[in-house]
Amino acid sequence: YTGYLGSFEQLKIVEGIFDDFKTENNFVLVDPVMADNGKLYTGFDLNFAKNMATLCGKADVIVPNLTEAAQLLDEDYIDGGYNEEYIKNLLIRLSNLGSKIVVLTGVSFDDNSQGVMSYNRETGEFSSYFNENIPGYFHSTGDIFSSTLCGALVKGFDMGKAVKIAVDFTVDCIKHTIGSEKEHWYAVKFEECIPDLIEMIK
Repeated sequence: YTGYLGSFEQLKIVEGIFDDFKTENNFVLVDPVMADNGKLYTGFDLNFAKNMATLCGKADVIVPNLTEAAQLLDEDYIDGGYNEEYIKNLLIRLSNLGSKIVVLTGVSFDDNSQGVMSYNRETGEFSSYFNENIPGYFHSTGDIFSSTLCGALVKGFDMGKAVKIAVDFTVDCIKHTIGSEKEHWYAVKFEECIPDLIEMIK
């Protein structure tokens, strides 16, 4: 499972690890952490996104947000106003990069809910799961979602259940952070929610 990779050298190293150690008895999950809110993070450019797309092609599961999806496909980012058919088409095109399963985060069709849509290229199946949409920007939630998803898959949950656990845990972490006496701009309070996660995976 890979998350933030900060250089072309790191991309190459990880690509080599995938080539050397990927087997039928394990799976590779790539969270292409490089962009959000319509923009690439500082230090990344379109060439980096192109190389990240190559890395995603070696994964079994990729977990981009909507901004990263646009960068991986080298197209304009659409901030809302899309429909389910647009998202399904996006998922199919992302899967054509090479991964078996695409899990797209930050999907919202109305003001009240936000969640995930996924696509399995081998079965042709789409699935979705939504929870409460909480206004605001909360650092580290993407990492928490992907880490929880990966852990649930390793534990043996199917993709639908793993996505539900990851979404619900991420929302739980946000709710535990809202209203804090001290602003937690650097991360949500996931530690406080670990007992809740343990209950979710029982």
